[in-house]
Amino acid sequence: MHKLVIADDDEWIREGLRRNIHWDQGNIQVAGVAVDGKEAWELIQREKPDLLLSDIRMPFMDGLKLAAQVKENGLDLKIVFLTGYDDFSYAKEALQLQAFDYILKYEDNDKILRTIMNASDALEEERRKREKDIKSHGLIVNQFFSELISGSGNEEAIDREAKLLDLTFCGSVFVMAVLSLDGVGRFLKPNKPVDLELLLFTLKNLCNEVLESAICDGVQVYAIQYNHRINLLFNYRNEGAEKLKQDTELIARRLTVMIEQYLKVHAKIGIGSIGEGFKHIGVSYEEALIATQMKDVRMDQSIIFYDQVKYSSNSHQAILRTIMDYIANHYQNENLDLKEVAETVHITPSYVSTLFKKYTDVNFCEYIVQVRIDKATELLVHTDLKVYEVAEKIGYVNTQYFSVLFKRHTGFTPMEYRQQHSS
Repeated sequence: MHKLVIADDDEWIREGLRRNIHWDQGNIQVAGVAVDGKEAWELIQREKPDLLLSDIRMPFMDGLKLAAQVKENGLDLKIVFLTGYDDFSYAKEALQLQAFDYILKYEDNDKILRTIMNASDALEEERRKREKDIKSHGLIVNQFFSELISGSGNEEAIDREAKLLDLTFCGSVFVMAVLSLDGVGRFLKPNKPVDLELLLFTLKNLCNEVLESAICDGVQVYAIQYNHRINLLFNYRNEGAEKLKQDTELIARRLTVMIEQYLKVHAKIGIGSIGEGFKHIGVSYEEALIATQMKDVRMDQSIIFYDQVKYSSNSHQAILRTIMDYIANHYQNENLDLKEVAETVHITPSYVSTLFKKYTDVNFCEYIVQVRIDKATELLVHTDLKVYEVAEKIGYVNTQYFSVLFKRHTGFTPMEYRQQHSS
């Protein structure tokens, strides 16, 4: 319901407008009436109305001065002027003050109501559009930062786009942080992506509120929704590394305290290395992600710097074990690939590949093939499934391709293997 203030120095007109028009039909509530512009201005400041129906000629402050005051203060309301037959000389000035409309004082009540309802509808539409524009800008800004994290674009293109989005950076030093929450399952329902989006929206807003009050001098921090998480981009002027680390930890710690206070969940923040230039953002992000995954840090530790755990083979192997478990449970999916697995454990595809190269004798793709072929040998020996059925069971729709892979790894065709190994 929109609130309306009526201002007219003629009591008969003023009270007639208030009492004789069925404002509720237009979902409008009269918040108050004023005898002149000065009283109307005080009423506007107090009641914060959406609509103003005002006489042009009034003592102390006329309607045009009142409208100018509204405009000068940037208030979000629509103004409709009441005029007499000899007031049309003011119409041009009224329109310059962005009045929505003007009507004769002695028009019938239905026309006055329709005019105010039109103003109400216009105001609502403007607010919807403004909210949509704000959301659209927010999405574009978030996309800009997402591309920074993924390493897209060169420095010149990044500078150009940042200026278009009215974004500034206080220096060339960057560090990324990644938020991880324990116990958020109670907020989410199975197969309800909207629940996750709402949680991320809430978390991002909370981060922005904290960041507004927690920022130190010479620091900018942006909260970014990326890879189904909320991430923080810290931007610093060139200062000593130890000072930057202290500032980063101070802000991160305030965030974890507020998240735990409002959401009642344990928050952990992984922080990547500090470095120069936009290209370092992607590197720092990957490190921050790894830091949140580490298993060999103290359970009560909420701030984890990548530098603390980067040499930990136990942590890397724990991540690799999670990846292998996922593959073991999803090898039947013909579309299983590096990107899907990386998203599941919240690290980049390149880092998944790095872990396989470092800790196994095969690369990622070869490992999936190996898992599938091992399962195929079991099915061929212990079931009566036809070859094409075995292929489908392990994620291959092309039986011929499966047979070629199978012979390459075992030295037998599927049927030869069955004959050789069946009791």
